[in-house]
Amino acid sequence: MHTTTIAVAALAALAPLAGPLPQEPSSQDQTATIQAVSDYLDARFEASGVPGAAYAILSADGDTNTAFWGEDGNGDPVEENTPFLWGSVAKPVTATAAMTLVEDGLLDLDAPVVTYLPDFALADKSHADRITVRHLLQQSTGIPEGTGITDRFEHRDDPYGDAVADLADVEPFAEPGEVFEYASANYVVAGAVIEAVAGVPYADYLRSAVLDPLGMDGAVLTADDAAGVADGFAPVFGQAARVAAQFDQAGPSYGYLGGDIGDLTAFAAAHLGRAEVPVVSGESLALMRTGAVEVKGTIEYGLGWRVDSRNADLGTSTVWHTGAAPGFAGGVLLLPELGKAVVVAQNRYGHFEEGVLIGAMLGAVRILAGGEADAVAVDPLYVGLLAVLSLLVVSAVVYAVWSLVRVAGGPRAVRRRALVFGGAVCWVVVAAAVAYVSWVVVPGLAPSRVLFFLLAPDVAWLLVVLGAVGSVLAVSRVWLAWVRLRRG
Repeated sequence: MHTTTIAVAALAALAPLAGPLPQEPSSQDQTATIQAVSDYLDARFEASGVPGAAYAILSADGDTNTAFWGEDGNGDPVEENTPFLWGSVAKPVTATAAMTLVEDGLLDLDAPVVTYLPDFALADKSHADRITVRHLLQQSTGIPEGTGITDRFEHRDDPYGDAVADLADVEPFAEPGEVFEYASANYVVAGAVIEAVAGVPYADYLRSAVLDPLGMDGAVLTADDAAGVADGFAPVFGQAARVAAQFDQAGPSYGYLGGDIGDLTAFAAAHLGRAEVPVVSGESLALMRTGAVEVKGTIEYGLGWRVDSRNADLGTSTVWHTGAAPGFAGGVLLLPELGKAVVVAQNRYGHFEEGVLIGAMLGAVRILAGGEADAVAVDPLYVGLLAVLSLLVVSAVVYAVWSLVRVAGGPRAVRRRALVFGGAVCWVVVAAAVAYVSWVVVPGLAPSRVLFFLLAPDVAWLLVVLGAVGSVLAVSRVWLAWVRLRRG
């Protein structure tokens, strides 16, 4: 509990919410609600082709209903000790670790990051000097997404130090505290701050200060832990294709943290104030789930949590964070005023399926709150993109073959040599543009090229093939033009 008092600990455990719980529905009604949530999630897993999942429903009376779905990447049934990667659910975990240091008087949320990391810098040094720890946890630093310091899967001796050093050339886009921008780099820096303050590696501090006290003994926190995680899955033309579980040594603070469903449930229970050994006080829990920066629509961002009013009509806020790593997705969704929560871990994720997979989690928690889930629809952009790219690839192949057949059959005489030459040049320019867009521009929109192939493999490979086939088509047209000019 660190330096908080026994009285505060007891209060946090017994009455963690802002006000008294509403009157609990009858046991029969509660059972029906839990069954409705379970039926809904099972139906969504079936509809979206999730190979394996585990979920838990936390009731206001302290009961937990846990269920399992399908198989892991080894073909074994998902069970209570099956590990998953949770993605950005790591962020509220990191914020929790930071708050333990705040309560110990070792970390000041409003102190500049350079107080703890003197070498922290951006391209604008004065901007970096004004970024505080609170800005990091609220994702309002002005650091953009796509800095290149995340999703690094190679071994490094000083992963957090190397990542922070590589921010030195990054241009900030807004003043600290002004604008929310979801950027995992913020939580890489937060992990480095925790390392510096605690004086031990981030993973070691997280385990001793948060995971072990909460009984999260199955957590995936190191590369060795991640080696025991079975393959996940990503969509390839709607079908689940295996994706090897990845691990970034600086990832546990922003997105490469995991564990079994019991670990995820224990974290949710702690943030409902039910931990047997609280790691932070009720006041800190309340601060973390207080919205501070506007995200969009009904959502604000607190300290590691999305604070959402989408279920206000049902008498509760919704405090949640979901996340994804290649082949995996997870979520912790709290209903603080009702004392309830849903946690989900599953072994399928694709960038263009995020709305479907994460939407199912939000639907489940709305049912738990007493409402009806909103409709979940497939992203039309994904279907359209696959169709257009496939059509372009097939068309380019057909046209290239046709051009080669014309070469072999002997082309007709040339009347306008300049027109033939100009046409060949145009084909080269168009092919170069298509290849550049397919191989450089579009992959560059992802945090990294490697991540693009892991999160959207079908789109990524279609672009590779399109660029290659477009190049072959250009060559065939140039060859045809050369033959025509030579014979003409």
